[in-house]
Amino acid sequence: MMPSISEAQEKERRVHGLLSQLGYDALIVTRRDNFAWLTCGGRAVVAYTSHLSPVYLVLTPTRKYAVGFNMDLPRTMDDELGGLGYEPVSLPTFGKTPEQVALELAGARAAADDPVLGLPMINSAVRKLHEPYTPEEMERYATACRESGEILRQLADWVEPGMTERQVFAHMWYLYLQRGFEGCCMFVGSDERIRRYRHAVPSDKPIDKAVLLAPCASKWGLHVPNSRLVYFAEPPEDIRKRFHAVATMQAAIVSCIRPGVPLRALLDLCLNLFETLGYPEERYNHYHGGPTGYQPSYPERCQDPDEVVQPNMAFAWYCTVAGVKNEEVALVDEHGAAIKTIDPTWPTLTITYEGSTVAVADILVRARR
Repeated sequence: MMPSISEAQEKERRVHGLLSQLGYDALIVTRRDNFAWLTCGGRAVVAYTSHLSPVYLVLTPTRKYAVGFNMDLPRTMDDELGGLGYEPVSLPTFGKTPEQVALELAGARAAADDPVLGLPMINSAVRKLHEPYTPEEMERYATACRESGEILRQLADWVEPGMTERQVFAHMWYLYLQRGFEGCCMFVGSDERIRRYRHAVPSDKPIDKAVLLAPCASKWGLHVPNSRLVYFAEPPEDIRKRFHAVATMQAAIVSCIRPGVPLRALLDLCLNLFETLGYPEERYNHYHGGPTGYQPSYPERCQDPDEVVQPNMAFAWYCTVAGVKNEEVALVDEHGAAIKTIDPTWPTLTITYEGSTVAVADILVRARR
C-alpha cells in the first residue's frame, strides 16, 4: 500500500498546528500507533510486543527525518515511507543511538509522544489529532472491518469439536496474518470457559459444544475488535436469552450514535440496558468499549463530559454477559453509525430500538462434520 501524500500532509498540518499551540518547534514520534497514523497505515515494527517503533520520525518546521539503525531503516524507508519526503538517517549499530540523534535533529524546543526520550511528553494531545479520520482512513477502516468479518466466517466454518482452543487460536492467527493483519488480543474460549472467563486465553481444552472466537486484530494500524459465537447444537434457552440481550445492547447503542451525541450518554445507555434487560450484576464485569482506532479502545473517553460523537469516527462496543459476547465495529458518517464487521453470509438478529432497526450478528449454529 502506497501512502497518500495529501492525507499525510493533512496529518503533518495538524501536528504543526499543535506544536505551535503548545509552544514547541519539533515533534519526535517514537510510538508505533502514531507512526501508523502519521504515515497513513505504515508498519513500524521489529518487536511486535513493543509499543515503540524501531525508526523515529522527527518533524521540524522545515524538514522531516526518519532515524534508525541500518538494520531497520532501509526496509522502513522502502515499504512504509515511500514518497512521504522523509530524509533517512541511518546509524551503525555501534555509535550514537537513534534517541541521541533524534534529539539532536529536533533541537531545543522539542516534544515527544513517549517519555523514553526525556522530553515533554504530549502523546495525549497527539492522540487527539487522530480524529476525525480522513476519508482515506475511513475507506481503509471499512476494508479492515469487512476482511475481519470474512476471516471470522471462514474460521467458524473451519473449526470442529475435538480441536483444542489453542489449535483454533493458531489458525485464527494464520488467517489474520495471511490478510495483512497484526494480532493484539486473540481470545478463544469454549463451553464452560465462555461463561467463566471474559478474556479466555486459549488453552489445551478440546472444544465440545460451543466456541467463542474473539480477536482484536489491526490492519494499517486500525483495530477491529470482533467476536463470534458458534454452537454445534441448538444453544440452551438461557444462552439464547442472554445473547438476545447483548445483541439488543449493541443495536441500541449503534442506533444512538449520531454526531453531537455525548459519549457519556452512550455509556449511560449501555449501563442502563444491563438493568433493563435483567443483568444489572454484569455492568462492571468488562469494559464496554467506546471509540476505537489506533488503539483497540479508548473507554476512558466515554467518561469525559466534553467528548461528543463526530463524523469520521469509529466505535467498538463490547456487549457481554456471562456466557455470551457481541463485539462489532461501527463507523460514523454525518448521519449516524453503521456496523461494518458482519459478513453478509453470517446469520443476523434484527433488533428494533426506539424506532431504529439494526442487524446484529447472531449465534452461528452448525452441524458437526
